Amino acid sequence: MIDIHSHILWGLDDGAQNPTVSMDLARIAADHGTTAIFATPHVLASAQHIPWETITAKTAELNADSQRQGINLTVYPGAELEMNWDMVDLIKDGHSDYCLAGSDYLLVELPFQTIPPYADEFIYQMQLRGKNPIIAHPARHMKLMAHPEILRNWLDKGVLLQCNGGSFTGFFGKHVQANAQMLLRNNMVHFIGSDAHRVEGRNTNLTGAKTEIIKLAGTARAEELMDTNPQKILDNKVLIPTVPDVIQTTTEKKGFWSKLFHRK
Repeated sequence: MIDIHSHILWGLDDGAQNPTVSMDLARIAADHGTTAIFATPHVLASAQHIPWETITAKTAELNADSQRQGINLTVYPGAELEMNWDMVDLIKDGHSDYCLAGSDYLLVELPFQTIPPYADEFIYQMQLRGKNPIIAHPARHMKLMAHPEILRNWLDKGVLLQCNGGSFTGFFGKHVQANAQMLLRNNMVHFIGSDAHRVEGRNTNLTGAKTEIIKLAGTARAEELMDTNPQKILDNKVLIPTVPDVIQTTTEKKGFWSKLFHRK
């Protein structure tokens, strides 16, 4: 598996607080079948921007330490960029700073429970700079999920979506779990990330999420989200999302007589 969203680097945000936690998260990932992970610390408008050189240097250090300890995991540099207009000029055409593993893919997080009025223009500006935006954990964003047509419109423009593994396991509650299932049912999920912050709770173990996705959509779909599509980021290949004609927001429930006579 390839995990495209984590806060595994120490001392940069609200994720790993020291090198020991970073190593523990790397070990948990490798022990549970993850072979590569993207380090995506928060890059926020309200805080001093983490220099890209700091992210790449800590990524290299974590890779070296993991190799010395026999942990079979490759860490790639990236960031989780806040969708804030003040961040637009941080991303430049022809440069891969803050992108995932030096690719053209950029992980973007909306502000907590708000949709900026300039959201469409922000996406457009990122694409003008040659970037492919990936929206982080939309299933946890209640305002977005109240208006899934917004996500559909973004998909139509080539935007991709990443869901947290914990959204499928129920870690964030039943409502978020239902949101993630709805997105998966409509082929509106393209990547899975642990969004790991610490060893206890939200860590780098994605096996539970994979099990749930297999139950919902089958093994091939799970492998697409957790192996094939992330590999396209590493290869910097274009991934074009499928756009549903109509978003199915509820599952059809069969009544007693329908079940009795096996009617659809």
